[in-house]
Amino acid sequence: MSCCECKVTQDTGQGSILYSILNRDALCPQARADTTAAHRCCSCASMRKLVAIRAPQSVIRAACEVLLKTFRFVKNVPCFRGLPADDQLRLVRNSWAPLLLLGLVQDSVDFDTVETQKPSLLHEILTHDADRRERTTGAAQHPGVPLCDVQSIQMFLVKCRGLTITVKEHAFLKGAILFTPVPELECQEYIHALQREAERALYEHVGNRWNASRSGKLRVVLSTLRAVDPDAVAGLFLRPVTGTSSIDEHVLAMFCER
Repeated sequence: MSCCECKVTQDTGQGSILYSILNRDALCPQARADTTAAHRCCSCASMRKLVAIRAPQSVIRAACEVLLKTFRFVKNVPCFRGLPADDQLRLVRNSWAPLLLLGLVQDSVDFDTVETQKPSLLHEILTHDADRRERTTGAAQHPGVPLCDVQSIQMFLVKCRGLTITVKEHAFLKGAILFTPVPELECQEYIHALQREAERALYEHVGNRWNASRSGKLRVVLSTLRAVDPDAVAGLFLRPVTGTSSIDEHVLAMFCER
């Protein structure tokens, strides 16, 4: 029996893909009630526990600046500028979250979190406060992000900073993420070719300067970025500002800014 009410297989399935990649061995310990087990992350408890950024004003401002800087980089990529406008918007909508995390690594943006309180369903039913909730601020409407998702994001940032990714490597990684094919693209095959070219350039660059070990680590970075949960990233860095409005609209509005 696991340390929580769920089965182990359910635990690994309920966490985000990013969390599973970075914590493959972090399953709940079996039949332990000691102090070490009490502090180990159980996916059930961490999914119920919500956290938010401790100093949201400065961190969210920095994250928005990173995103705007990333979009300026994207717009200066010649092969991206040559794509149809609809394809550009689809690619940005699909890639903004991992691009933001990569930008946070590059600009060394760090953050601490604090646990938030989410009203229980029973409390909401008994108080009939649906109308009152609609009048609260966006931060109150979005009380936080599951702890395990935030921990996996933080661990990813720490691991990437430990790699000391170079400016060129960052550029190649951004290209490989940006040109990820999505449905309904007008230039599907061309965009897929751009993605392959960005990956090839990355590994050739690494191969010329480093060893196979670093190439493998950057492959893990790339695959982890592709597994990022955009809702978790939005919940941390955008929801406190946007509230319940569409994240896509805000992101695309930032992208379209001159």
